Amino acid sequence: MKKRREKWMDYFELIDSLRISGCPLCNRVKKLSLKFLDNLYYERVTDVWTRVGLRKAKGFCNWHAWLSVDLPSNNSGIAIIYKDLLDFEIGELLKWIKRNVLSNKKINFKHLRKRSDTFFLTWGNKASFPTCKSIEEHERITINTLLDFIDEEAFCQEFERYSGICLRHLVHIMQTFSEHPNLKLLVEKQLKKYQSLSDELGEFIRKLDYRFSKEPKGSEIDSWKRVIKQFNGEREIFGNEMGRGR
Repeated sequence: MKKRREKWMDYFELIDSLRISGCPLCNRVKKLSLKFLDNLYYERVTDVWTRVGLRKAKGFCNWHAWLSVDLPSNNSGIAIIYKDLLDFEIGELLKWIKRNVLSNKKINFKHLRKRSDTFFLTWGNKASFPTCKSIEEHERITINTLLDFIDEEAFCQEFERYSGICLRHLVHIMQTFSEHPNLKLLVEKQLKKYQSLSDELGEFIRKLDYRFSKEPKGSEIDSWKRVIKQFNGEREIFGNEMGRGR
């Protein structure tokens, strides 16, 4: 008989995330992000090593930067941290001007193209935002918890009641946790949820036809919204794919 690992806090937190609309992994990532950011603004605004880490990362990632705005009473923390970041980059830009401007005050673009400028290298090789790294590790723990307990009756009952995970997280799990013995079971259960949503979308589309438009609306009425969450994940979790800087 398979020995099941003990239930720690991550198990119960995942259960709570299942009960929120949308992908529980996306919801967990967002909740943890808000918690980490709140801690950063409340306790580590003036911490030297926090500032060093943020400078190396060139500040927050786009998503966590804008997520900061949603936190209550954090305007002072944002101002303090970003003044430090902005002043540092001002200093770097002044150095860049000294390296690349001729006596006639025009930028020597020909010279600039011939070498890798240190200013651009620091942006191209910037470190990961510390909060992103921490959240990524917690996401991995949550995924392991999901896989470890997806075959447990009590957990499975909770999982069956809700929409399950988004397609993007499922693909990530399939690629990253391919050796886990419960992966096939998770894919099978999630496939049923996707098929059920597809059926609801079909019913929603059918009732758009004037011949059936007077029929009572059922659970399919918001399926067009839910499919965005199921296919793409929660808003901004996976970012855009415009490829700037590649």
